[in-house]
Amino acid sequence: KTGFGSRVCLHKASTRCRQPLGLLFVGSTGNHQGRCGKTGRGGWCGRKLGLLLGRRQPLGSAQPKSGRGGEPIGQCLEMDRWDKDCEAAFELALPPQWECRDCSWGSSGTWQALPKEVSSQLNALGRRGQRRGNITVGGRELVVDLQDNVAVPSDQYGRTPMHLRKSVRQPRVDKRAMKQFYAKYMEELPPADHAGGPDGIAGEKFLQFFQDIEVDPATDVTALAIAAACKASEMGVFRRREFICGCAALEVDSIDEFRKKMPELRSRVLSGESLEEVYTYTFGVAIDPPCKVLPLEDASAYWALLLPNWPLREPFCEWASQHMKGKVINRDLWSMVLKLAVEVPADLSGYDDNPAWPVVFDEFVEFYRAQQGL
Repeated sequence: KTGFGSRVCLHKASTRCRQPLGLLFVGSTGNHQGRCGKTGRGGWCGRKLGLLLGRRQPLGSAQPKSGRGGEPIGQCLEMDRWDKDCEAAFELALPPQWECRDCSWGSSGTWQALPKEVSSQLNALGRRGQRRGNITVGGRELVVDLQDNVAVPSDQYGRTPMHLRKSVRQPRVDKRAMKQFYAKYMEELPPADHAGGPDGIAGEKFLQFFQDIEVDPATDVTALAIAAACKASEMGVFRRREFICGCAALEVDSIDEFRKKMPELRSRVLSGESLEEVYTYTFGVAIDPPCKVLPLEDASAYWALLLPNWPLREPFCEWASQHMKGKVINRDLWSMVLKLAVEVPADLSGYDDNPAWPVVFDEFVEFYRAQQGL
């Protein structure tokens, strides 16, 4: 058995350790690192086989941290810093929409909404801390200045610029309540200058958080949906800004609100409404850089969570484990599996309508049709 409920963990040397999962979780005796003798990046292993294993040090080894004056670290969150983190995370959770106004002679001078993809380009410049940069609008390149909020066509520099402004939607959350919520689970996490914040939710507190919201990361796709909402950069860890981002995106600021939101979040993934977003996110957080591929064993476990109702999932995974070369899944193939699962009927009747399927799918379809007499 593989996946979030697997007894298998992966190491950089591709060594398999088959220690029982009880050794890895809270309340276990001993720790995984000591028993299997292997560690992954940052001194821990089992990272990719589930949110439960995302810990940079063996579970059970973390000691409570203290802040200034010896009080628990959760009580030392400075409100000014928290407000700044909220401002940055809110923009990530609810990206601003941009508008432009042509101020040249004879123009109407009214504000017009820019296309979503243009707003995304402007937001990307802002996140990178760039004052000036180039964006493309309708095939035309513009030079923008985000400090002065102006844009000029690159081939007509010196003309009267277009004015820009952004519209920011504030999430319906209470920042103080969210701060108290976060403080219950947070602990210091190195490095202190991490872009996501000097602290976060990890290890035993991470497990406790999911227990409190009544979600089992081993079997419930909602755990991946939460991580996607947080835009978490590492499996099994919610940095401060990532946690704020998730709360803002879901518009929750307490345990009770989080718990009430879970059925809706789960339904949106399983109904397909947010499946593509969560599915795409999962590959990026599941791989272990600099590696750019996901072991087939891991991919099969994630497919079981993300595509539980795909009739061809088990036949495909079984065929791939026996016949696919390399036993790894790259990003393109990962994306095409979703396309196959969503667009092609279980009897593969529409498969031949698309000539762009990868060769590995052609081989599987040929095998499956022969086996089923189709």
